[in-house]
Amino acid sequence: MSELNLVEKVIALEAVELFKTLTPDQLARIASIATEVSFARGKSVIEPGLPMDGLYVVLDGSVVLTRNGTELHVARQNEVLGAWALFDNDPMPVAAKTAESTRLLRISREDFYDLLSDNVEVTAAVFSTIVKRFRKMVEE
Repeated sequence: MSELNLVEKVIALEAVELFKTLTPDQLARIASIATEVSFARGKSVIEPGLPMDGLYVVLDGSVVLTRNGTELHVARQNEVLGAWALFDNDPMPVAAKTAESTRLLRISREDFYDLLSDNVEVTAAVFSTIVKRFRKMVEE
């Protein structure tokens, strides 16, 4: 399968909850810093106790999230792994391994910060979405 072009990355990102409030132009800016990575079945995407330096968006395939051997969630297409890693250096308390051959879009923290520093409207939209998600989680 060939690597996604910019338009295909934008289409993939617009389906992600974290980026739903962004305009196509803002999504294109994020897509320009996203790199496609592939993992074979059973490969680690996140190691517990190790810091992450970016987030992943599942393009296809699936990733099993576990904590202390207990399955927490299976992330599938359009779901995000490690969104907090963009804003927090602390290690993730979970492991994430691919359940099948999986393609992901990776957005590094450093590239994301560079993008946010130059694009106030992207910063505001992303933080608005994060605050809404947090508020919803607290209210449940």
